[in-house]
Amino acid sequence: MKRLLLALTLFCCLLSGARAQQEVEILPLRHRTVDQVIPVLQPMLEPGGAVSGMNGQLVVKASRRNREQLKQILDSIDTPPRMLRIRISQNREMESSGRDVGVSGSVSLGNSVRLVQPGNPGPGGTVQVQRGSDSLNGRVLDTRTTRSSSSGQMVQVMEGGRAFIQVGQSIPVPMRQAVVGPNGVVVTDSTVYRDIGQGFYAEPRLAGNRVTLDISPQNDSPGSYGPGSTNTQRLSTTVSGRLGEWIPLGGTGQESSSRDRANADLSTRDVRDNRSVWLLVEEVK
Repeated sequence: MKRLLLALTLFCCLLSGARAQQEVEILPLRHRTVDQVIPVLQPMLEPGGAVSGMNGQLVVKASRRNREQLKQILDSIDTPPRMLRIRISQNREMESSGRDVGVSGSVSLGNSVRLVQPGNPGPGGTVQVQRGSDSLNGRVLDTRTTRSSSSGQMVQVMEGGRAFIQVGQSIPVPMRQAVVGPNGVVVTDSTVYRDIGQGFYAEPRLAGNRVTLDISPQNDSPGSYGPGSTNTQRLSTTVSGRLGEWIPLGGTGQESSSRDRANADLSTRDVRDNRSVWLLVEEVK
């Protein structure tokens, strides 16, 4: 029993001594906010330690040794925010290939019957086979078209800030509204304007020469399905990379094929549409 009481007394003395070593110190911040530095310091606290803050000051409860460690970390992160330049490049490559094959001519089927296939004049290589009054013409035309386009945006933002940039146009969209009233149906035609264009939201965070970025680029263009239609491309992601290096964000790819036959003519078409989005973050000095 005496040994148990002695052990409990010794444990309480050691616990009181450890708690007595922890003191409270106020650390002023020079450049960063409380919300920016506390998440970095909390994992470095010793057991029983605490850190809080407000109005540009930190309140740290820890031993002297732990407080010195926290001060060294704070000196490395409490630096002036850096000015960053963010570039977005949105690229599109569209490739279309096709082949047209046709046969024309006339062939006799006896003394009183003659089979005639009218020709389809046009460019391309032709081959003709003739024997007496009979003739056959073959035509082959290969086509390939490649189109590429690129759009880019740039914006400057302070480290830890949030930026938005958009360039484009407002397109008219016709609207028709029908309202049922006491005197019947009243139809009203009007026009509203929709903003379309290219741009992005971005929020960068730095750790040394590495940047982590929450970004949402968008790329809209007028559609081909009538007034008001829009081709839309959206992307939302979080990426990380080094300052000054291009970072791939993502892309889309579409393929389509068609095959048309008319009598002795055959046409095939293949279309590929690829889009990609790239990001570059660099420090403005």
